[in-house]
Amino acid sequence: MWWRGNGLWAGLLVALIVAGAGKAGGHPGTAAGLAGSAGLIFFFRESIGAESSLYSVPVRFWPPALLVLSVLAAFGK
Repeated sequence: MWWRGNGLWAGLLVALIVAGAGKAGGHPGTAAGLAGSAGLIFFFRESIGAESSLYSVPVRFWPPALLVLSVLAAFGK
């Protein structure tokens, strides 16, 4: 199984937010969607569950990774 706990639902939530923001705002929207997703995952990490993961990456590591991706998307070409 490639997810554990609520990791699949958290991944779908992140994907929908990033795709929607990217569709609405283009390249800057993608960066904003990644940052917004990081905030949501950070605030709801206890509700999602500490043991939740997607592709063996625990949800607790997602906010920093999403913020790094947001900065790269914002300042990338």
